[in-house]
Amino acid sequence: MPSSGTCLDEPFARIELAMSKSTLRRILLASLAACSFADSGFAQPPSVSRTSNGPVVIDVTPQAPTPLQGIQAGHVNRCGLNGCNLPTQPQVTAGACQACTVGIDCADNCAGHRQDWRDLHRYNFQPLAHGEYLGPIRLPATTDYRVRVGDQMRFVFILSRQGLADSYTLQVGDELQIESLTAAEIKLGDVVQGRGVAIQSDGMIYLRLIGPVRAAGLTIPQLRRNLEDTYKITIIDPAIDIIPIKTNSLLEEIRSAVVARVGLGGQSFNDRVHPDGTLRLPKLGPICVQGMTLDEIKREVNLRYREIVSGLEVEPILDVEAQHFVFVYGQVGQAGRFELLGPTSVTQALAMAQGAVPGANTREIVIFRRAEDWRLLATRVDLRGAHLGKVPTPADEIWLRDGDLIIVPPTPIARFDNFVSQVFTQGLYGVFPFAQVGSGLTVGSGGVNR
Repeated sequence: MPSSGTCLDEPFARIELAMSKSTLRRILLASLAACSFADSGFAQPPSVSRTSNGPVVIDVTPQAPTPLQGIQAGHVNRCGLNGCNLPTQPQVTAGACQACTVGIDCADNCAGHRQDWRDLHRYNFQPLAHGEYLGPIRLPATTDYRVRVGDQMRFVFILSRQGLADSYTLQVGDELQIESLTAAEIKLGDVVQGRGVAIQSDGMIYLRLIGPVRAAGLTIPQLRRNLEDTYKITIIDPAIDIIPIKTNSLLEEIRSAVVARVGLGGQSFNDRVHPDGTLRLPKLGPICVQGMTLDEIKREVNLRYREIVSGLEVEPILDVEAQHFVFVYGQVGQAGRFELLGPTSVTQALAMAQGAVPGANTREIVIFRRAEDWRLLATRVDLRGAHLGKVPTPADEIWLRDGDLIIVPPTPIARFDNFVSQVFTQGLYGVFPFAQVGSGLTVGSGGVNR
């Protein structure tokens, strides 16, 4: 059995031990306590059973690796990293001075009790030594980035050398050499000179003696059979031969459009995701990419191009990510809108707003958030203990999302002071002092009347 705090990564499906059912289950669950079943690759908690007069059997059949908890099915964890498979950290050779600091790790809170400063223990708080400014190699912020409105995309157009179909379908603009092996008078086009009979915009080729013949949408063998059937009216055995001189003309048109758009002779095309969640590419028109991954966009774009042209492969690249903002309002040094350049917590956002001012109620910080359908969500967090240095691992130090609104309200005593200032200092009693209000004094030109 693996030791406590590790994940089961062995490719086994059944374990048979001469031990009681309850004992085995307790041992197994204790060994998996540090890792969730989703992260350890198990479809469900292991089942413990016992046949009559037989050994205890534990079914721990693993499933395919799954993304991090909270990620919907279908997302791809490219790095394969999770709570049981952390990224490899750089190693720093220990010097003469060993780590002598103490610390608190929220991962030690397996029992679920609230940690405080009495939980300090020896802890290597700077394993990277003078390289701490680089930071550790953390788990990815997201398992799969999904495109959103405002993202700047670049599509690189590559000529594919892979045959995409058994037979090429002729297109408008293609040029062919058509000749008869038995009748010398039937020869149109010259492959040596690079000129041939062009397929016109109506999909037809125009030949002497027989007139227009449809060619667009047909393969070369199909066109050859049609021409032989047509020429048999005047020639017993026409034996038509067709040699393609210029093909895939639509591909060249797309490449020309891409080059003209870039203006530098490159094979890329830039566009930004529009407010309706679409992109526009040459010859394809609008494509809805809102919420799609780069792999999904690549598959969709290449499938659409494959329907109209062959020999083309498109690779999407995310050039510039749309800006993410958080709004801070209330009792802070500088309220406003601040850009999120990475994972940001509530306290980090308050620091960008120059911190909470005296009289701010950091025990009831309100956070408003918009859900997927734009409905309003709200929560309230208590960070006063963390800001005063009394709570080492605050559970309310949550991550912020794009568009979050943080409101830091005043404390009750601050609200009371504002009430006193508005009513008694700047209001009615500021204009009429207490001594004159209700005293019955009348001030006139002749003196004081009672």
